[in-house]
Amino acid sequence: MKVNLPEAVLFLHAFPLNKDMYSFQLTALEEEGIPYVALDYPGFGKEPPLRGDLSIETLTDFIIYKINSFGVKKVVPVGDSMGGYIIFDMFRRYRELLKGMVFVSTRAEAESEEGKRARYELIRKVEEEGKDFLVEVMLENQTSPATKSDTGKMCRLRAMMEAASEEGIVKTLRAIAERKDSTELLKEVDIPTLVIAGKDDEKVTPPQVVKRIAEGIKNARYHELEGAAHLPPFEAPEEFNRVLLNFLKDL
Repeated sequence: MKVNLPEAVLFLHAFPLNKDMYSFQLTALEEEGIPYVALDYPGFGKEPPLRGDLSIETLTDFIIYKINSFGVKKVVPVGDSMGGYIIFDMFRRYRELLKGMVFVSTRAEAESEEGKRARYELIRKVEEEGKDFLVEVMLENQTSPATKSDTGKMCRLRAMMEAASEEGIVKTLRAIAERKDSTELLKEVDIPTLVIAGKDDEKVTPPQVVKRIAEGIKNARYHELEGAAHLPPFEAPEEFNRVLLNFLKDL
């Protein structure tokens, strides 16, 4: 059933989580009366896997289909990590739908050869051993010391990761490994853009990597959040919401 929203904020989650990582933002937007759409990717959360191989482009098309089914005409996507890869593809192929963009803990570059080898090694290991080891690796690599000391948050993150299917994990790792380079797109961006990094993100997307996106986009805003690593919306929600809401209100 279509709701025919003229505009909405679109939340695109990190790997291997789901839309629940944005629960703090959904509450804040509801309080402000700002419409939003939050989706799980195929194979994550409550969304069943798709048949066949996945690519970033396939995921983008899946999301566009969902947006259209809701009757949404314009979106401001907020993408953490692989959510940022999807935003770049949206700008590349569906830029008429975009009113603004929010990149979080992500990068414009394609995967390096070393990174590809690491992704495919993870795929092999998940296929042979299951996903439990991956959950432990991601919990360690994606969180700040402050988050690690918060038992409640760590339990919630674990539950989100454990909700991912092994099929979804394998297909999505392959899509991430084979993503296109988006660095040349940066100079084409002509819509308001916000870029956010976690100050403690040392292992996945360090702030200096994330900042390159803001440096390549004219008039982009850039913020580094204390107490957050790879998942700032979940790890530092109060400060993240303040920065996000200021950006949205200016739009």
